[in-house]
Amino acid sequence: MVHQAATRLATSCTECQRRKQKCSRDWPCNHCQARRVAHLCKFPAKKALKVTRSMAKTASLDNARAASPQPNLETSSLGGIAAVTNDNAFRMLGYLPGTEATNQSAENYQSAAISLDLPSMDQPEMKEAMRGLPPKPNADILVQYFLSEINEQYPCVYPPTFLHDYAIWWSGKAKGQALTPEFTCLLLRICACATLYLDNDARHKLEADLEENAQNLAERYHRTAKQLSTTIAPGQGGLTQVQQLFLNAVYCKIEAQFVESWHALGTAIHQAQELGLHKASFKVITSEFEREMRRRIWCILYDWDWQMSLLLSRPFIINSNYCSVELPNLCLESSDPDEFELSPIAHTAYQCQLGQTISKIPGVMGGLMTSAQAIAIQQETERWFKTLPAAYRLENPDTRWDQSHKFVALHRYQLHSIGYMVMFLPLKPCLTMNVDDKPSVERSLRPIAIDCALKLMESSQRMLTYMLPTSAKFYFAPFIMFDTAAFLCSAIIHDRTRTLPNQDRIIEAIGSAQEALKQISESTKTGAICYAALTRLAGSMPPRQEENATMVSRSSDESIEGPCTPPSAPLGPETYNDPYFAEMDAKMLGNSTEAGIVDASLAGLNPFQPGNNELAELDDLINIDMCELSQIWDWNTLDLTLQPPPAA
Repeated sequence: MVHQAATRLATSCTECQRRKQKCSRDWPCNHCQARRVAHLCKFPAKKALKVTRSMAKTASLDNARAASPQPNLETSSLGGIAAVTNDNAFRMLGYLPGTEATNQSAENYQSAAISLDLPSMDQPEMKEAMRGLPPKPNADILVQYFLSEINEQYPCVYPPTFLHDYAIWWSGKAKGQALTPEFTCLLLRICACATLYLDNDARHKLEADLEENAQNLAERYHRTAKQLSTTIAPGQGGLTQVQQLFLNAVYCKIEAQFVESWHALGTAIHQAQELGLHKASFKVITSEFEREMRRRIWCILYDWDWQMSLLLSRPFIINSNYCSVELPNLCLESSDPDEFELSPIAHTAYQCQLGQTISKIPGVMGGLMTSAQAIAIQQETERWFKTLPAAYRLENPDTRWDQSHKFVALHRYQLHSIGYMVMFLPLKPCLTMNVDDKPSVERSLRPIAIDCALKLMESSQRMLTYMLPTSAKFYFAPFIMFDTAAFLCSAIIHDRTRTLPNQDRIIEAIGSAQEALKQISESTKTGAICYAALTRLAGSMPPRQEENATMVSRSSDESIEGPCTPPSAPLGPETYNDPYFAEMDAKMLGNSTEAGIVDASLAGLNPFQPGNNELAELDDLINIDMCELSQIWDWNTLDLTLQPPPAA
């Protein structure tokens, strides 16, 4: 289990002492938890009190010695040392924990939104940022949308403290107080990300109020935040600066700018390292709440690093040998141990565990993995699956919280997809080669690769079901479905001897992936690109009578009764009954597709018709414009001997 037992502390927290309440002496305590003020739940350092008492005794002894002078060099030296052994000296040497932050109460809590050091806001970037933000009613909508939709995926801010600072920021703006540039940047980043995620009604309202296209608004917020962020020196701005830099990476990822997102992630990681988030925080002068937030943010950065580095085939930014990853204790949202796994940060902590595990396998971080490493990754990931709690386990998960905590089901399938993605990554070459003349180890891995690919497709489609329609721009599920289906197509093309196992399930999985990508192709650029490319690739597969009969049957059923979902790829009936999908299916594909990625000629393409499956037409795949996806996708990985078009 990831969560840590709540530490039993010696005395009541400062808030309970101030309010004269009985404290549970856990962090966060019962009263602070109920009032959602965990950032104010602080306890005096017990060790510091003990050491202070002992030092007071030492000082009295030194005074007694000083009163009776002795002409002894050794005694004089001890007296000189005792003269400098005070609290500050010991604290400077790192022997005493600090009590500066732990003695704060509600009255002297310092908000991250107001600056006590900056006398004014004369910077042109700050003035531009103040003008660039939407009016408060619109900003309120964007903030609430971010906290309810995006922050559950990437929980980099704690809603109670953020909303507290958010109210102070607007109050300080009205009073003409000096506002911190880092929190202003954070607010702009939140508005930019939330604008891209708005549903149709909220987007139309925002565009009507501000008289500007939502995409243009998001780009303007992002651009303004980027300009203001350049005025903040490295190491300045605290955790708020790390949060806003991380949301820069989130924005780029939402916009499918994967290389830019990776570089933005590196900037956020370097800022976090300047603050010492990669080190154990037991000597840091900070509150228990801030230590927990440090753990959470570093855990998120660590997860993004190892996953994006694997997808982009790039070296890890974080060197695990030179950092300590302290997992969150998961008790910030609830003091009930039975509900620790329902924390929005829980799935991030479990991903962090998996990343730590596979990074310890020799050679994994080098990029190219052997069969032995693929087997080791499979074994470690299967062990990791078994450690997941009941709400996230693979078989018979506990679904009693799916309605009250809507993110639990989404996080469950996200964890499953990431686990199978890690297992499938080193097994991909087994599907792009003729294994008949390969060693027995590689031949034995092909059935494992196919089984893993089918499970990855199923979990990705389940995740997409829970994401739609509000989170259609979340690229991970559509891309994983396309990537896995493409390798399954390559496996069929390379299967010269017709010995590929589970052929019927493979065909069903490819068809289900096409249906799912088709449904989001008109609302997202990523879905449109993936649907066009997969349709073209599936049309190049060699014909088989049983496959043609299967697809003809599927097409006939869909024309009469609507889309049919195979058991192995359940996009449930609730998805197809949604008006969002009914309207999408009613339109002809290509009439209003974003950026014109898919044209009408692909709408009626039956990918398994004999007229479209000549292997010579594989060369047409290289002509498909993958746009931003070309940063993480290369047709050469399918080993289809594609030829580029001749030069003009």
